[in-house]
Order: sequence, then C-alpha cells, then structure tokens
Amino acid sequence: ATVKCWGAGNNGKLGQGNTNNIGDEPDEMGGNLLPIDLGSGRTATAVAAGFNHTCILLDDGTMKCFGKNSEGQLGQGHTRNIGDDGGEMGNALPVINLGTGRTGSSISVGLSHTCALLDNGSAKCWGSGLYGMLGQGNTNNIGDEPDEMGDYLPSVDLGKDRAVTMIAPSEWHTCALLDNGSVKCWGWGANGRNGQGNSLKIGDEPGEMGKHLAPIGLGSGRTAKGISVGTPFSCALLDNGTVKCWGIGSFGQLGQGNTTSRGDGPNEMGDNLTAIDLGIGRTATILTSGRYHTCTALDDGIVKCWGWGADGRLGQGNTDDLGDEPGEMGDNLTAID
Repeated sequence: ATVKCWGAGNNGKLGQGNTNNIGDEPDEMGGNLLPIDLGSGRTATAVAAGFNHTCILLDDGTMKCFGKNSEGQLGQGHTRNIGDDGGEMGNALPVINLGTGRTGSSISVGLSHTCALLDNGSAKCWGSGLYGMLGQGNTNNIGDEPDEMGDYLPSVDLGKDRAVTMIAPSEWHTCALLDNGSVKCWGWGANGRNGQGNSLKIGDEPGEMGKHLAPIGLGSGRTAKGISVGTPFSCALLDNGTVKCWGIGSFGQLGQGNTTSRGDGPNEMGDNLTAIDLGIGRTATILTSGRYHTCTALDDGIVKCWGWGADGRLGQGNTDDLGDEPGEMGDNLTAID
C-alpha cells in the first residue's frame, strides 16, 4: 500500500523532493525508486495522477496532493508547489481540509483542478475555477487562499437529495455520475462536451447548477454506471454495457466513423446519439479516456481503443487515427494484442 511514481518530475509531482525525471536512466527503478513519504503510519488506498499534480487517498480517508499548485489545486491555501524541495512531504504535508467530520472515498484530478467524492455522497472541487468547472457559480480559484477549503467550501450542487457516485474532472470541464444513474457535466461547453445541445459554459454564473442543470440525455430508459472524460469530450458506460461519447470528435474519439462533434447542437443526444459499435454481441465493462482517445475492456476480456493514434497509443503497431472514418469500428476494430 505504498506509492511509487516515475516519469516527468517537473513541479515535484513525483513527490521525491526534487524535479528530477525518474525512469529515463538505468538504475532508477526497482529498489532504487523510493516510495513517496505519506506520513507516519499512513498507507494509500488510491492514487490519481494528473497533468502536473498527483493526489493520494490515504487509509484513514484523508487526502494529500503534491506537484504544481499555481491555481490552488493542492488545496493548501497557497500557490506554492509541493514535493519539489526537501522537507515538504510526509508529516510536513498537511492533509486537505474536506470539512468537519468529512473523509474522502475517492479522488480525481484534471489539468489544474481536483475533485473529491466524500463519505456522505457529496463532492467538492478546488483549484482553477476558469470556465466554472468547480461548479460554484463563478470563475474563482479555490484553495489558493486561506479560508477557502473545509467548511468554507460548499459541495457541488447537483440537485436536491442526489448523491454522487463518481466524479471526473478534465482540462476545463467536470462530469459526475449520480446515484440515480444520471450524468451531469459543467464547465467549458465548447463542442458540446457538457452534452446540453450547445457550447455554453455551465457553473460560471449563479443559478446554473443543481436543479437548473439538466441531466444529459443518454437515451430512452438508459442510465449510466460509469463515466470518463477526455480533454475536450465526455463518455458514459451505460447500464446495458454500451458506450456513448460526446464533445469534440476531431480524431474519431467519439467512435462514430467521422470527426463531427456531438452535443453542441439540438437533437444530437439521447436516442439520436448512436452507441459506439464495439463488435457483434460485445458490451463494455471498463471505460477510460485520454486526451483525444478512448479505450474499453469488453465482456470477453479484450481491449479496444480508438481516436488519436499518435505515438502508438491505440496499440495497433501504427500511428493511424481510428474511428474517424466509416468502417473502422465494430468487428473491424482489431483488439489490442
């Protein structure tokens, strides 16, 4: 239950007290790679690595974040990076104040904001408020000044008597899965990533959240059991094992055989949004999205990815985009070896 991180070390996001890259030279991994100091007696139950900061959920339900802190995404009431100098980790790093009596059940990170699902089914987000992705009815950063966290930070209003079961921040928008299987997204709405039939921002002005924010139309009788967000798009794993994605389709990441955006115009969501063709008789069990690509594990244990193929991220032995042309999805999309 320890945590080790490697890769780019800028901003201290590897939690080693420096900004060194790790894993790019011989003899940096294995026993030479030290576990992150989480504090006396503490172990980890989950870790979330973002663009430039990392957060860990600890065994006692507390949370710690380190790395870049320019917008307060580490939730410490200042904007100093943490983890890039000695003496900043372990017991020296305070846990994030989630509120009186509150603990966390999951944590997730976006580009410059962080969201936590709390033990009472509420959700709180902090960091960059640009475009309203913190869901507070303004564009203020939260967590970069004293007295903004804990009881000072209201939970995201997603509707009366609704609990959050999953929350997913991305670059400039955030989506949540609610206890009734509905999905709501807010923040920057460009290209329809909020699934509301327009490109408007949501959550940056008063009166846009809670009962005023309509659930995304997933189709007649359909609910979601999972969500995942890419940089400019959003996806839902539905109760029948199908997958629907909306937002920008630039590289085929929506899996529709074209590069058309979905969700930015009327009559593009709900029953009008076709489920992604995963193959005859196949359903999805796991869904995850990257910057401009999407991957699923299917019910027979195979994995398929589509969208932006740069750097081989689709696992096909080439750098071709997939899902941006007709005839590339379904049984024509080769499972990753």
